Amino acid sequence: MTASTEASAPSGGDPASLAYDGSFPGFLCALAEALNLARTGASVPTIRARGREAELFNESVEARRDDARAAGLWRRLSRKLGEERTRTCLEAFCSDFEGRETALAAVIARAAAAGPAVFDDLNDPATLLVAKAARRAGAQAQLVSGLVRFAELADGSWYAPIEPDCDVLPLVAEHFAARYADMAFAIHDRRRGTALVHEPGAACALVEGFEFAGGGGGPAFSPRELELREGWRGYFASVSIAQRENRKLQASHMPKKYWRFLPEMANPPAPPADSAAPMADSGSGA
Repeated sequence: MTASTEASAPSGGDPASLAYDGSFPGFLCALAEALNLARTGASVPTIRARGREAELFNESVEARRDDARAAGLWRRLSRKLGEERTRTCLEAFCSDFEGRETALAAVIARAAAAGPAVFDDLNDPATLLVAKAARRAGAQAQLVSGLVRFAELADGSWYAPIEPDCDVLPLVAEHFAARYADMAFAIHDRRRGTALVHEPGAACALVEGFEFAGGGGGPAFSPRELELREGWRGYFASVSIAQRENRKLQASHMPKKYWRFLPEMANPPAPPADSAAPMADSGSGA
């Protein structure tokens, strides 16, 4: 580790807060600095992604990203905490809970000294926040795994856009790589500008700064994809009964924020004229 990649405390004492670049490797580098401070008896500093508002009068120190350092710390944590607890840490980090990084640093610092049983101490506010954050991100990852809609591109690869509240891509990578091992695909988190990119027979790669040049469905999609989309929208419209449409019930099964990625919910074709007629009561007599 070179001196240029280490965080240095401001003159006069320990840093009041550590800033990092928003990535998981960047967080691990900030965590390494926090753990070093904890070993000296100092309190764990606040950790925030760069750009978030710092507390008034707090002096923030940059913890610069070093992927090798981050990977080394993650390996050591995996040996110390075990697979289940490191998964909890990753899930908590991927959530959208405010203060999750500082809570994670506090819990991991305690676990480094007292062992992984610290994660079961839900009377501790930091541990409780980590548990709630991990539960939320894990639940959203499971939900997204069932909602992803792939579209075939003109080059034969597959593309799926998502906009989840939590950063679920690191949590679903193994699932999709195993399920679609023979497919070349990209799952694009448009909110964060990242994507899981997969090639047949390989693990998924998390790509930062990803952009999809195909827009909303022009020539980037294959002719077969465009035909299937049109046919699916037509089928959806033909089986719908206008008088029984219940958008509130639909939203209870799938929140509206996911509708934009469903072809059938994006300007579906008008149903045939006879489909708008009331359905006959199959129980009525002749």
